[in-house]
Amino acid sequence: MKKFSRLLKFPRFLKQIGAKIKNNIQRSIRIQLFTTFLLCALGSFLVARAVVPFFENNNETVIVDYSGSMKMMYYHAQDTAALATQENSVEALRELIDQENGKIENEDNAFKIVVTDEAGKILYKTKQVKEQQIDLHEEIRHVMGFTMNQPFENAYHMIETSREEFTTLVPLTLQDKNYYFFVSGLPQGEAITSTNEGPIPFFIGVMLFIVSFFSITKRKMNQIEALAEGVMEIAKGNLAFRIEKKGQDEIASLTDNVNQMAEEIMTSIEMERKIEQQKNELITNVSHDLRTPLTSIMGYLRLLREEKYETKEQYDEYLKIAFSKSEQLKNLIDDLFEYTKLTNDKNTLMRQQVCVNELLEQLMEELVPLAEEKQRIFIKHFPENRIVAALDSEKIVRVFDNLLINAINYSTAEGKIMVSLEGQAHHVRICVANQSDAFTSVELASLFERFYKKDQSRTNVTEGSGLGLAIAKSIVELHGGTIHAKYKNETLYFIITLPLAAT
Repeated sequence: MKKFSRLLKFPRFLKQIGAKIKNNIQRSIRIQLFTTFLLCALGSFLVARAVVPFFENNNETVIVDYSGSMKMMYYHAQDTAALATQENSVEALRELIDQENGKIENEDNAFKIVVTDEAGKILYKTKQVKEQQIDLHEEIRHVMGFTMNQPFENAYHMIETSREEFTTLVPLTLQDKNYYFFVSGLPQGEAITSTNEGPIPFFIGVMLFIVSFFSITKRKMNQIEALAEGVMEIAKGNLAFRIEKKGQDEIASLTDNVNQMAEEIMTSIEMERKIEQQKNELITNVSHDLRTPLTSIMGYLRLLREEKYETKEQYDEYLKIAFSKSEQLKNLIDDLFEYTKLTNDKNTLMRQQVCVNELLEQLMEELVPLAEEKQRIFIKHFPENRIVAALDSEKIVRVFDNLLINAINYSTAEGKIMVSLEGQAHHVRICVANQSDAFTSVELASLFERFYKKDQSRTNVTEGSGLGLAIAKSIVELHGGTIHAKYKNETLYFIITLPLAAT
């Protein structure tokens, strides 16, 4: 049963291995090109070898080889000479001569055999030899010349196509006498068929490799061309253009990087445009908000300088108004300076452990006279346990103070201001709520923008500089927290979340 279970798991294992190999190939263009090259080369080689027989038949040639018969004559002479030397008599030579004479009588192909002494005198010979004396030196030179050119001992694949009389020589010493043993004759030919495949199969393989390789890699080249065209389009300034991603390899990764680069450049440009627009708006708003109280101050001071007042009370009233406008101008400049300092990247916090319960209670206690003057009351919902967080107390007081004063100034109806505090796992949640006129979603989203005022009026600066909530947001975000506003059931809620520990 276990063996059967292993057999069932084996195909699954092979499938996993195959999927892993496929995934690795898809993720690497190097492996894809190498695999494509191997497959194309192997396929081209197999096709080239498959078509070889068709071209071999067209290039078939037949040659007659005489080397086999020549080797037989050479080794026959060597064997006979060895036998005669072993018996130390010429009887073996005589028997060979008798055999060859018998072949002549039977009209068989017989060799010419000659045995001479040192002077070249023929002592024994076959019947077809008519000479009685030979030029020994000439014969030896002829035999040795051929043997030097065709060394039988080492020529395993020697082919001889010319049919000429072949002579071989073996020196002998028998009974203390020197003899020369010559064997000669016309060699018998053997037909050998040879084939030549020619260059056509090779060229077929090369062409098939080129066509298949370029066909398979065409898709990848199209991707590279599309990437190059996309980069060119982005370089022309069309940052909204996106290159289509295909596959999972390095080209796909490069496509992602190029698209991300274009997205980041477009975002950066949009951010620069927004910053430039905000800078222009800041200059416009600051100029307007500074000019309004400054105009009033200059107007009342001019009246005082030109003594255009009738009574001492009118004089004091003009002076009081000019001083009040000066204070508003100072507050606006202070808020602007504070906001600029908070938005500086180098701004740091002086954190310390602060009890949020006690901090809020102290601020609410200090603002009770102002609240009573406006006929407002604070309603708090605090937990019994102390909630301690790492905060910059000076800056966070600015946030709470701004929210509480706004609630006092802009509450409607009964004028109840609800302040709640809730400790969570890693955060503390503070909510300041008051009844208010209706807010749209657009107005809620714009509350924390610089110089925003709900009615967009720029003429009455007594409503504030429009920087308070923007400063509050910067301080909260500097602490690693969040602040947002929501409007529900005729009540405006400001919700702050601050981390308990430093981030």
